[in-house]
Amino acid sequence: NNNNNNNFLAVANFVGSSGFDLDSIVYQWAGSAFVAFQSIPTHGAMDWEYFSVDGHSLLAVANHKSTTTSSNNIDSVIFRWNGTAFAVFQSIPTHGAADWEWFSLDGPGPTSYLAVANHHSGGNWDIDSVIY
Repeated sequence: NNNNNNNFLAVANFVGSSGFDLDSIVYQWAGSAFVAFQSIPTHGAMDWEYFSVDGHSLLAVANHKSTTTSSNNIDSVIFRWNGTAFAVFQSIPTHGAADWEWFSLDGPGPTSYLAVANHHSGGNWDIDSVIY
C-alpha cells in the first residue's frame, strides 16, 4: 500500500507458541528497510487484502481460527487508515476464512466487490464463500 507516500507491508501471523490468537504486524518502509509500524490482534490470520473505496485506504484480515473459543466461526476485520494508524472499521462473520480478494467488473450498477473464501465451520466443510 502506498498511502500518502507511506509504504506498508502487512504480514499475517497464523499460529504462535500460544496458539492462533496473536498479533499480526504492519510494517512501514523506512527508506532502506521495513520497520514494525503497528501490531494488530488477529486469530489465525491467513491473508491481508488492501483496497481503496472513495479515497479511503482499507485492509481486510482473514481470521481463520480462535484459540480462545476453539472455533473457526470468527469475525474477520476490515481496518481503515485514519491518518496515523489502521483502525477497526467493520467486523464481518466468517468461517475459517482463508483469503480476501477485492475486484471490479465492468458494467452498470456496483462494480467493485470484496470476496471472502471461507474454509470450514467446525466439522462442516460444506461452507459457502461470500461476495460483498
